[in-house]
Amino acid sequence: MKTILVEKVLHRDKKRVKLIFSFDVEIMHIIDTIEDVAWSSSMSCWHIPYKETYLNDLKNIFKDEVQIVDRSHKIRHSLHNDLGDEHKRALSRFKIYLRNRRYSESTVKNYEKRIRDFLEFYHDKEIELISNEDVQYFNYEKIIKKRASYTLQNQFVTSLKLFLKTVSKSKIDIERVERAKASKKLPEVFSKKEVEKILNSTQNLKHKTILLITYGCGLRRSEVGKLQIQDVNSERKLMLVRNAKGKKDRFVPLSEKLVEALRVYYKSYKPQRYLFETGPGRSYPGETAYKVFKNALLKSKIKKEVGIHSLRHSYATHLLENGTDLRYIQEILGHKSSRTTEIYTHVSKQNISNIISPADDLEI
Repeated sequence: MKTILVEKVLHRDKKRVKLIFSFDVEIMHIIDTIEDVAWSSSMSCWHIPYKETYLNDLKNIFKDEVQIVDRSHKIRHSLHNDLGDEHKRALSRFKIYLRNRRYSESTVKNYEKRIRDFLEFYHDKEIELISNEDVQYFNYEKIIKKRASYTLQNQFVTSLKLFLKTVSKSKIDIERVERAKASKKLPEVFSKKEVEKILNSTQNLKHKTILLITYGCGLRRSEVGKLQIQDVNSERKLMLVRNAKGKKDRFVPLSEKLVEALRVYYKSYKPQRYLFETGPGRSYPGETAYKVFKNALLKSKIKKEVGIHSLRHSYATHLLENGTDLRYIQEILGHKSSRTTEIYTHVSKQNISNIISPADDLEI
């Protein structure tokens, strides 16, 4: 049965009732008939005037076709130590399940965090009694209201789907749990001149080489720190990226300039195992590489709110503008789907800049 969650709120100094539901054409047709119904961008929901009889009024409007669930007195504020033994055991089983499936530790940590938040929210409810309506309410309270990204919302859905495989009984129908609509925002890219400014803004040889390799090989920040000395093949001008996203290895090309830069860096720092190390034999954290980039970006005075991943985006875009086939770019970047790589056709100036505007034909 379709469900609408309702909650009393004070909106712009007026008592209102929030209506929380998955988009449905039939529900919207009925809601449109309610007097003084309005959409709130700040709350991301529809809301109606508050009346003492609002619950019965809504039930009469929607009759038996829609279940009305009042959440006004059921908002939970829970802490980590609120988890009971049942929830702790379930969380432990889930972590074991993920590790048995050979998920990376970072993925295990992220998925475990999503489920921990969910179980803490329903710390006082047996897991087998948690329903789809509870999932919907958690999503609204802890993700939508906090303006979390659609990526985090989808990560929660994925982790919940995996978690349910470790639960013997559940009222949740995972097929009814909808993923967030993906953003169509295009990646932010630098021009080649901007990349030069970023690289030249740091005088630290290690930091400059890290940024150069990140851009020059189109690497993710997590991949840079795991590069080993033995992964560099200067004769073949190739570098092996081990155990990347999706647990896949791939080769990326090394230009002569990159090979020479690595030689200069190696003679100066003499790393033992990893190409970039924080200490003898200790790999370089991706978070540190991110901070190195942000510091270089600040010094370059380029006004863009981006992360180190933009160097990877820029690399792919510049390859495309140089005439490299999309299939090769997909392989170099390690994309599973060609559709992921095709996004760079929308930010490349290769074809767009060659389009002649019809305004050029005007005699003005």
